Amino acid sequence: MLLDLPKMEEIQIKNGSARIKFDEFNQRVKILSFKGDLEDLMNQLTVYESKCTIGKIFSIIPKEDIDVYKAQGFIIEAKIDQFLNGQPAYFLSKFLTSKRKTSMHLPEEEEVLIRSREYISEDYINPTYEQYTIRDVRKEDADELAKLYDEVFETYPSPLNNSTYIQFAMDHNVFFKVAVYENKIVSAASADTDPINLNAEITDCATSKPFTGHGLIGRLIFELEKDLKTRNYKVLYSTARAISTGMNIVFAKHDYVYGGRLVNHCHICDQLENMNIWCKVF
Repeated sequence: MLLDLPKMEEIQIKNGSARIKFDEFNQRVKILSFKGDLEDLMNQLTVYESKCTIGKIFSIIPKEDIDVYKAQGFIIEAKIDQFLNGQPAYFLSKFLTSKRKTSMHLPEEEEVLIRSREYISEDYINPTYEQYTIRDVRKEDADELAKLYDEVFETYPSPLNNSTYIQFAMDHNVFFKVAVYENKIVSAASADTDPINLNAEITDCATSKPFTGHGLIGRLIFELEKDLKTRNYKVLYSTARAISTGMNIVFAKHDYVYGGRLVNHCHICDQLENMNIWCKVF
């Protein structure tokens, strides 16, 4: 896994400025905000394309900004209702290379999506466990939690095998739930919250291999949802590996709605992978 965090930068453009997140590990740039000339920003971002392997620029925007982005070659990949404090948001991307825009696994991923949607009508049964304890993560759990992520993922979009990063995340609106078996953390999931726009990403789901198939991630998501409801969050979302049948079924079972697919978006298990967007409005 990568131990360096994505770099935040502010760029001066015609009639304004822009904040971007330069993510070399996932080979992409995210436009966090901009005011001014988007065409000028695009011209400046070509510097990243020439210096390294950046192949994708994306942004999450309100509906009224779509035409401005599409004029610069962006396409809509996903939509989440009520993402921006009750208003919908759109995930738009611009692919800088034909290779980055091309996915070789779409037929298999469509099969995963079809199979996942078959579970939408099923009522989720909250499992009860006598042998597992479900609880919040504490700062002193960071080392053990980092070892779990290192065990489960060969590579991951964020440096969760770094205990310092986990503690940093906990100090910046991310909270974790874990399942504990015989005093050992065996499964984990987190909510990366946006207290301004009242949305939260369900992410960082991992289970130690000997404990897979026991519904632990589903239970952790259920517990995260209960906490977020009490905090008056409006919408939850998650990005699941499009090729992963299990995780897509988990979100379908929890009444999440498919919102789109982000092509070649995250570097996981030593390759760029497509990510399905699932969302749930409270």
